[in-house]
Amino acid sequence: MTIAIREPRDSDFFPWLSLYEAYTAARGAALTEQKALLLWTWLSDPAHVESALIAVDDEGEVLGLAHFHTFPRPLEGDSGTFVDALYVGAEVRDETVGTRLFDAIRDYATGHGAGVLRWTKGHDEQLPAALTNAGAEASSPEVHELQLTAQRVAQPA
Repeated sequence: MTIAIREPRDSDFFPWLSLYEAYTAARGAALTEQKALLLWTWLSDPAHVESALIAVDDEGEVLGLAHFHTFPRPLEGDSGTFVDALYVGAEVRDETVGTRLFDAIRDYATGHGAGVLRWTKGHDEQLPAALTNAGAEASSPEVHELQLTAQRVAQPA
């Protein structure tokens, strides 16, 4: 099976929604129709800070999702990327899909000058191997971060 990582398209809404409902349930959050539509609107707007990637198989079935956004780090003179959601459907949960999504986010972050990649985990949640094998360290019991080697943005004179 070939796995492709790409941005979601309009036709991906219902498969994405199914995965996102499973993700929110696993996190103990309530997902309303209003929240789901608002998030999809954000993800569909190239000008919005929230971005998404999905993993699809040969037939175009959505296997996993990742949501993330960039945030400024004024003291460091760069930005960071925060992973808001990384989820792989239970029927295909293996190292490959999660790792491919995580690698794509890391590539995005590095390519956009991020100096750090951060994500949280639930209190009793086990981190996927894709995240624990990346060399990240816990900056608190629930927040993990991976230092990146990003190009610093030149400061105006």
